[in-house]
Amino acid sequence: MKIKILSEEKLETLSTKENLEVIEKYIKDNPTNEWLKDVFKVDEPFTLSKVDMEDFEMDMSAERPEDTDFENAKRLFEALKHLSESTACDTRLWAGLTFDKFYSYMQYRYNLSTNNKYFKNKWLFQGQSRKADLFRQGISMLWWYVYLTYDDSLENPYELTEFCFKHKDFLISIYSRTYSGSKNVRLALIQALRDYERDGGSIEKKEIYNGIVKYVSFLGGAYLVDVFSREELYEKFYDELIRLETNLNNKTTSRFSLSD
Repeated sequence: MKIKILSEEKLETLSTKENLEVIEKYIKDNPTNEWLKDVFKVDEPFTLSKVDMEDFEMDMSAERPEDTDFENAKRLFEALKHLSESTACDTRLWAGLTFDKFYSYMQYRYNLSTNNKYFKNKWLFQGQSRKADLFRQGISMLWWYVYLTYDDSLENPYELTEFCFKHKDFLISIYSRTYSGSKNVRLALIQALRDYERDGGSIEKKEIYNGIVKYVSFLGGAYLVDVFSREELYEKFYDELIRLETNLNNKTTSRFSLSD
C-alpha cells in the first residue's frame, strides 16, 4: 500500500494556536477521521505518497495501552524498514499515518479523554526541534526507537530495542547528545547498560545515570571515538558503570560509618 500523507499546509492548520482547542475536541468526539473533511472542506484530506508500506494492524489488545509499544514498534519498523533517514524525518509522513491509517490506534494509545496532554505531544508536532518532535510524536517515535536500537548482529535484533522501551527517558537522553549519531557508540552504550542491569546494577540511580552520560560525553571530547571498535567501547562503558557503582557504594558505606 502507498502511504497517505498530510500536506505541510494542512499540518500547520491542525497545529496553529487558534485551532488547537477545536482540533482537540474533534479528536475527542470522533472515533473516525471523517471530521477532517469538514475542517479542510475537501472530500480527500490526504495526498497519496510514493512511500510503500506493507499493510498491517497495530496491537490494541492490552488493558494498559503502553504495554503494546514494543510490539507495535516492531510491527511498524518491519513494515517501513526501507525508509531512509531523510524520509523518516518528514513530519508529513507521520502525520498522515497518525490521522489516517493509525487513527484508531492513536485513539486507543493516546486517548485525549483520559489525558489531554497527549494532544500536543503525541498527536501533533510541537515545533520545538525536528529531532525532539520525531522522538516524541506517537507514531514517529515507534519507528525511531527501533531504528536507533536495531542490531542485526544479534540473534534477536530487537534485543536492545526491548531494553530501551523499558527505559524510554534514558534513550531520549542519549538521542539528544551529539554522540548518538555514531551507531557504534550508541549500541555499545545501550548494550553495556543492558548487561549492567542484567548483572544486578540499577541505571535508575541518578549517580549512575548522570555519571555514564558524562563519561560518554568526556570520551567523545577527548578522543575520536570512531577509532574504537564497538567491543572496545562496550568494555569502556561497562567498566565505567562498575566504577560508578563502586564509588557510590563506598560513599554509602562511609555515610553509615560516620553515623554509627
